[in-house]
Amino acid sequence: MNLNEIPLFRMMSQKMEWLSERQRLLSHNVANANTPGYKSQDLKPLDFASLVRSSAGRNGRQTTRATQAGHFSGSAGVSNKFKLKADNQKSAESMTGNNIVLEEEMMKVAQTSMEYQLTTNLYRKHLAIIRAALNPPR
Repeated sequence: MNLNEIPLFRMMSQKMEWLSERQRLLSHNVANANTPGYKSQDLKPLDFASLVRSSAGRNGRQTTRATQAGHFSGSAGVSNKFKLKADNQKSAESMTGNNIVLEEEMMKVAQTSMEYQLTTNLYRKHLAIIRAALNPPR
């Protein structure tokens, strides 16, 4: 069974991919805090509403999908492209010409880590529910 065929799992997987990519960018920002001319980078926020829409059917509602011949049919599609956020910060550049504020970057790193932990915990809990449904107690 491919869990990414289930819209909820697909959305959580995309969220974890986005958080991983954001953590990578933030770690580069922290690593280059003293690099002359380096500009802070971050991803555009992941829009949950667009994730829901992308996993919905043509009429905007969640649909069923056939995984076996006897199932109802449905359709779903997902895009997992992440875009860099435009640098609209008016943060002052240091004498070296970079705009990294280490404290702000570390707060973003901590927030991203907490969101990733939350998403993985939700993923695990939903997986446990599916396992319980597939393996009822005897």
